[in-house]
Amino acid sequence: MQIPPQITFEGSESSDAARAQILSEIKRLENHNQRITGCRVKVIAPSHKHRHGIGFQVHIWLTIPPHENIVVNHTGTRDAANEHAHVAIKDAFAAVRRQIDA
Repeated sequence: MQIPPQITFEGSESSDAARAQILSEIKRLENHNQRITGCRVKVIAPSHKHRHGIGFQVHIWLTIPPHENIVVNHTGTRDAANEHAHVAIKDAFAAVRRQIDA
């Protein structure tokens, strides 16, 4: 990747485990498609105002030359599994891989 990945967290502190998982998933994407030049990932924690919410949201922006950008906005469902960041991250990157293959 020509541009270092940008990873941001909103609504929660940055987690070393989540960051490591994201970097691992990015590495996996690079092995899947060597043309990727840039990647931005934003992890948004659920609001603490509501007792039950939609879980974590993960937004991924990939840049693939010559002029292709892939954007995935993964919003967890009300399923309890999506209340965990690692599940939302895994699901979002799986969606990116499917979109690259399409």
